[in-house]
Amino acid sequence: MAQTDIDAAERAVDRAFTTGRGDRAAVTRQAKADAEKAVEMADVAIESDEAADEAARISVIASGMGDREKARAARARERAARRKAKEDHASATKSARKAYEAIKFSDPTKLGFMRFVQITFLVHIVATLLLLVMTSRDTIVYNSATYIDWIIVILEGVAFYFFWNRYKLARPLVITIAAIAIVGNIASGIISNRLIFVDQLWRNAYYVFLILYFTFSKRVKSVLINDLSQDKGNADENFVIDRTGWPFIRNLIIYFVVFSVLGHWMEAAFCQLIRLGIVAGEFHPENTMLWRDWFYPYPMHGTAVILIALILNPLFELLKKKLKSKFAPYVVSFVINGLVCTLIEFCGGLMFNAHLENWDYSNMPFNFMGQVCLQNAVGFAIASSVIAWWLYPAMERMIARVRPATMNIVCVVVAIAGGILFSLYAISPPAGIDANAINEQANDTKRQQLESIATVEEITRESNQALSDRAGEATDAPQSLRDSIKERTQRIDQELEQIDGELQAQILTVSGGTAKDN
Repeated sequence: MAQTDIDAAERAVDRAFTTGRGDRAAVTRQAKADAEKAVEMADVAIESDEAADEAARISVIASGMGDREKARAARARERAARRKAKEDHASATKSARKAYEAIKFSDPTKLGFMRFVQITFLVHIVATLLLLVMTSRDTIVYNSATYIDWIIVILEGVAFYFFWNRYKLARPLVITIAAIAIVGNIASGIISNRLIFVDQLWRNAYYVFLILYFTFSKRVKSVLINDLSQDKGNADENFVIDRTGWPFIRNLIIYFVVFSVLGHWMEAAFCQLIRLGIVAGEFHPENTMLWRDWFYPYPMHGTAVILIALILNPLFELLKKKLKSKFAPYVVSFVINGLVCTLIEFCGGLMFNAHLENWDYSNMPFNFMGQVCLQNAVGFAIASSVIAWWLYPAMERMIARVRPATMNIVCVVVAIAGGILFSLYAISPPAGIDANAINEQANDTKRQQLESIATVEEITRESNQALSDRAGEATDAPQSLRDSIKERTQRIDQELEQIDGELQAQILTVSGGTAKDN
């Protein structure tokens, strides 16, 4: 057997003992030992009962003989025997209860109340994502309550994964989630100046119960017995990318979400090159999708990386094996990479840019239908080749060095965070929900508020003018006083003019904001 096969076998054995799974057979064996101890203690308790009965009989005989000293000593021995019997009964009962609980909680499918908590976490995650789908990115309110809710949703996803694998860490994580929710509710009440005791008690009762249950429940301690896997993976010098099984799918999920956001930032950097005149193209600073919502995911870039992992990287490795030339694989791969990525942009354009509302390459040389052009095709070829040739293999090797359990947790966090971003930004509200109407209504409310402020400002201006006129008419007042009043009214006029200019600018911004954002 080759040394590499021996090393692989040793690693397999090591992984078998470092999976983090609790030994259910050991739990059952311990329950059996506790039951045997309970039986032994029951025998001891029976012997103690018999000794106590014998002491009681001797006490009765001594009392009947009229010997007070013997009767008193017999009653003392009887009381001692009764106390010992009581203690032995308590020990036997404790051992029996311990054995019963060990057997009762040894079944990993019996989560009990924890199953309800797991389901509520899943429902909250789904409800949050659906609510974000029905929310326009132009009307959502970003505040501490929103961010805390998103953090809780991500942590609930991790807790769901921990429950699924019966990890011990589920217990402190649920307690942490409940504590964050309680602190968030109290902070929200303080900020909104509505900190009402009964309201807070109603909002936080469930979370308080979660803290108490996961702190003291015997079922929690008995069922959640698994530790995170200690297997560090395999990334030796002979590392080969394995494109089968869950680890590969998990990595694809991470790549899709991460590169969808990175693709947005890459587009922003490319537009900066256009603005500086380094490359040709049109610069649109009013594009809120690009310049305002910095975490707006661009799924075409994430899809491109998925295709690189599934097709372009394996194709490059195949070309290196089949073509004898040293440079030919790179040239052929470069051309194919550019064509595939350009095809992705073209298909995405037909689906999401049919009327050239998001991008328009009609004025670019060598464009096709305004959806793609030669300049971008070359840029895509360069970026995808760097990823396919060097970056993607390096990422796979790096991830292989991380413990699989840790990467699974990262996948859960990234997937739910990506779900939040895609639900809010990339998925439009259903047809029954007019996001523009909601946005226009919000702008009307803000416009009315600004106009009310402008009215108050006009009244203040008139009052200031009346004060100035009266000061000028008061000929009997000292000249210094009239000059002081006049100077102050002039300063107020200047401040009012500045406020008026700012208000008008804000009103114009609100009036044209909806059309510009769209």
